[in-house]
Amino acid sequence: MTRLERLKRWVAPGLRLSEAKRGDAPAGKRPAQTTSIARELVLLAWPIAAAMFGETLLGLVDTKLVGGLGAAALGGVGVGTMLMFLNYSTVFGLMRGVKVRAAYATGHGVPQRGVRYAQAGAVMGALLGVGVWCVGRDVGWLLRGIGIDDNLITPGRDFFSAISWGAPATCTLAALINHRQGKGDSRTPMIVGVLGNLVNVCLSYGLIYGHFGLPALGVRGAGYGTATTEWLEVSAMLGILAREARAARGTIDISLRSAAREVAELGVPTGAQFAAETLAFSTFTAVLGTIGDAQIAAHQIALATIRTSFLPGIAVGEAACVLVGRSLAQKRVDLADRATNIALALAIGFMAACGLVFAVLGGAIARVFTNDAEVAAIAQRLLYVAAAFQILDACNIVFRGALRGAKDVKVAAIMGIAIVWTCVPTAAYLLGKLAGWGALGGWCGFLAETSLSTVLFWRRWRRGPWRRAFEGPLAKEASTALVAA
Repeated sequence: MTRLERLKRWVAPGLRLSEAKRGDAPAGKRPAQTTSIARELVLLAWPIAAAMFGETLLGLVDTKLVGGLGAAALGGVGVGTMLMFLNYSTVFGLMRGVKVRAAYATGHGVPQRGVRYAQAGAVMGALLGVGVWCVGRDVGWLLRGIGIDDNLITPGRDFFSAISWGAPATCTLAALINHRQGKGDSRTPMIVGVLGNLVNVCLSYGLIYGHFGLPALGVRGAGYGTATTEWLEVSAMLGILAREARAARGTIDISLRSAAREVAELGVPTGAQFAAETLAFSTFTAVLGTIGDAQIAAHQIALATIRTSFLPGIAVGEAACVLVGRSLAQKRVDLADRATNIALALAIGFMAACGLVFAVLGGAIARVFTNDAEVAAIAQRLLYVAAAFQILDACNIVFRGALRGAKDVKVAAIMGIAIVWTCVPTAAYLLGKLAGWGALGGWCGFLAETSLSTVLFWRRWRRGPWRRAFEGPLAKEASTALVAA
């Protein structure tokens, strides 16, 4: 066999594409291809955004429902929710490895291999969830250690203890959701999440106040309601996975141990990044809490407002991750670039529009949340800063997703951790507290963080070493061999 024949045989699985999907397709067909990528990106992104809103809504429902129990209960649930997300952040990052591996398996034309990645992720998630459950038996000592107000310790401890009964389900569910999204099905997790939210509203309300024949458990009822909902959701998703596993029986060519190792290879750096960033933002909030009630209240108002912007942006970034992974599995760096550019256009367009709303209507938005003139004025200034970094944040989010899709996660994680800790809590302390700028000084750190991240991640995407496998001599020779064939 000649060298050219060996090269053809090596590239055939990834480059056996129709003329309409080839990078050398006639110019007249490229717009149609771009439209197809944009359509697929939107179809992937909007259910992811809806599912993210659903996850956020679970916490908001718990917070709203316990409001009738008093300020201490409300604050305790807030503290417990924050602590829970600190525990979950590593797991959620780890499970991004399932998404990327599933996307590559789909791109390679072996989607059944994604089932094994989902199974491996589910086992890893369940074990980590048990660890969170163990921690949750009594976090009173931890809350006292970090200086939480004494009035909040008991409700915070009770809520965390109750909701952590659902930790194994939540962590397992994260793996199954990322698997579905990685294979291109983001609607199924969304539907399961919407139905779960409806169950959570009824169940938590009944368990908090003793309605529908259920016992009145107070803040523990909110936790038990959410935990039960998570178990119902994971049961539905496990049923779907079991059906796929039966259909793929005998065709999966990777062991559970190997799949777990491959998921961890990509997921551990991302999990470390997510945990470090969550801790940085928690530290930021803690610093603002020492400045004054008005500053932290305004920060919470502005943060709740900009969620309407960055959650859809994150969804577009996750969709870009899937399409980039699928494209690179087919050795198509041109399609990966095109998917990233389209994701940038969508994210920038949406988030820039939101930024305009924040700039024009910032004062009116703030007054919806509070009648306190001082808090509203501070929140308005924060929304002006948010308006300034919307485009930068859109680019930052998309490039992060694209780099994960390219399996370039280790250096990206180190960069992300260094940038967020350099800019966010540092700005809160130096500008916010010492310089006397308050929350505004802290939010200047957000502006610096998004600016640095955008520049560095853009350079990493355009010139990073991950491109060598696709733009080096071997890749060019492979492309020439295909054309000659």
